[in-house]
Amino acid sequence: MENENRTRIRFNPEGLVAHIIIEPPPPGGEIIIDGQVVDMSYSGIKIRLKEPLGQAVDEAELRISIILPESRVAMSIHGNIKHIREDRECGLQYNPSKHSEDEFDDLMFECVKLAPQRKD
Repeated sequence: MENENRTRIRFNPEGLVAHIIIEPPPPGGEIIIDGQVVDMSYSGIKIRLKEPLGQAVDEAELRISIILPESRVAMSIHGNIKHIREDRECGLQYNPSKHSEDEFDDLMFECVKLAPQRKD
């Protein structure tokens, strides 16, 4: 079994949809990919994509568009692709220089409510 070395706890906000927009757009035009959030933390987010990326974008900067589940407020998160697995799942690392701590607190506060409650 692998040891968990994370300093930030991950949780799964069930049913949270994300739209990933590659920025700046590649020469072929803007790429928008829809997906489902698998898990998230204060440092990043993992998304299962509805379709494969189809292009080599592993060095791309991107914007993740999410509608907050309770307030229905649209939020954009900027970041970079950290890893891609089987072209259908990607890990994204937030760009902390483009967001305040309060913005992440708002996002986490609403999204943690969607996570299934653990029964210990």
